[in-house]
Order: sequence, then C-alpha cells, then structure tokens
Amino acid sequence: MTSQMEPMVFSYAYYNVNDFQRIMAVFNMMQDKGLFLVDKEDMAKEEMIGSFIQSYPKNHWNPLAGPNAKQVLGSAEIKNHILKIETHSKNGLKKMRGLLEQMLGESIAFQKEEFKDVMDMLKKQ
Repeated sequence: MTSQMEPMVFSYAYYNVNDFQRIMAVFNMMQDKGLFLVDKEDMAKEEMIGSFIQSYPKNHWNPLAGPNAKQVLGSAEIKNHILKIETHSKNGLKKMRGLLEQMLGESIAFQKEEFKDVMDMLKKQ
C-alpha cells in the first residue's frame, strides 16, 4: 500500500429519508453532471439503488477502462425509508457524508455509521 492509499474498510452511513422526491432530484442532478448513476429506481415504492462515480484520474491505468469509463466511488440505496451510503474507506465515507448532508439538508436525518475492516474479516475465516 502506498503512502497515499488508506486501508480498505467497508464504511456505511445510514439516514432516515424525510423527503424521497428531493433526494431523487439531487441524485438525478448529480447523474446529469456525470457524478452519480441511478441503477434502479421505483418511485411508487420510494426505492433506489445507485453509484457515486467520477471519470478516472488522468494517467490512471486500468485495463478495463475505455476512454469514457467511470470510477465507482461508492453506492447509495434507499429502501424502507432508509438511505444507506457505502464506501470502501473511512475518509471516503466522511467526504460523501459531508457532500450529501450539505446538498440534502433536512431531506435526510443521520442515524449511524458502521465500519468493517477487510483485514479483520479475512483473519476470521
């Protein structure tokens, strides 16, 4: 692991959904800007699955990445009036929480965070 990389830790944040329509409007705006991809949505059930994305950094080598490929930074799922955010690092979750809380305001209410260290999970097997 290089000095710029942090350990892989499955990181989750959970929010109560107070305004599904507002949340979807923000995710759709982010999608229009190439920052989010809605994979599945059911407006009647107020459910959604999506991914936070960005273009690969310049000079980033990835054998699967074509010229317009996107890097997945994390995911979002809304189900049973709960918004679940997942990233693969604590720092990534902190940044994602800050962004979403600023953009969504009272549309969401923070519940909790959870962290699962990948190395600890591997040692238990």
